[in-house]
Amino acid sequence: MSLPARLVDRRPHLEGLEAFSERVRPLLEAALGETLDAVPAGLGPVPGAVARAVGVDGRAGRRWRPYLTLAVAEAMGGSARDAVDAAIAVELTHTASLVLDDLPCMDDSPLRRGEPATHALLGPAGAILVAVGLLARAAELLGRSGTRGGELARSWGETFGLAGMSGGQAVDLMMGGRCRGGLRRLYRRKTTALVTLAVDAGAVVSGADDESRAALRGYGRDMGWAYQLVDDAKDRAEDAAAGRAPGGRTPLRQARRLLDRSLCRLEGLPALAPGGPALLGEMARDVVRIPPLTSVRPDQEATSC
Repeated sequence: MSLPARLVDRRPHLEGLEAFSERVRPLLEAALGETLDAVPAGLGPVPGAVARAVGVDGRAGRRWRPYLTLAVAEAMGGSARDAVDAAIAVELTHTASLVLDDLPCMDDSPLRRGEPATHALLGPAGAILVAVGLLARAAELLGRSGTRGGELARSWGETFGLAGMSGGQAVDLMMGGRCRGGLRRLYRRKTTALVTLAVDAGAVVSGADDESRAALRGYGRDMGWAYQLVDDAKDRAEDAAAGRAPGGRTPLRQARRLLDRSLCRLEGLPALAPGGPALLGEMARDVVRIPPLTSVRPDQEATSC
């Protein structure tokens, strides 16, 4: 017996992650290129340095944050094309944070993805101005993202501000992440705030209700911290192998629990389009990429929803 027409979800069934990425990649890269075309040509080496930082010259990172924005938008029944400004804003914000992180007064890294960091090309003052310019462009793009652009711009300000990424970086500089309580939560926002924004931006652009937004924000927040814990574990293993620091305990089990909790937040979310939970679940697993936990039985790894 067929379902009544009012109960049939007529939204198209979303494809898997690989097919989705192939479909939206040209849209994302074209939009990034158009954004960088707005950089004035008379600024000497600045346009080239900006292009290198953003990766439009072939040295891009994984770009999973803007893909996440586009995926959430479509999973909520919206359009990737309508969410592309928000996705670009997320990527520019991420790039600005990397430019600032590499500065001599921050992480003092001369390289980024094997190439000279922005401050190595333009000097610290030039790198700071590039980061500020990227952040300004991100705010501009969010502000024009449909009728809820002002709401997105406000969320973006909270994301990068002292209660978000900037505050988390400050805690890291002062304490190296060795903190507890409220400061520990703030430290986590160095990573989780932008992932949460990437998810929330896709939800807002697609017209998500408050309940769906809350669930999706939790999905992004847990995913972001799981990603950071896995990255920390890799750094710790590399330091131990090089004799720079003891290996010690790794946070992979906590990352596994966080990833499971992130996926659980998608359960029973009726607003998601057909194939939406599968796409977002596949994306979360691809983002976090937890190595096998050899000392834990497979039936013990998963957390029940």
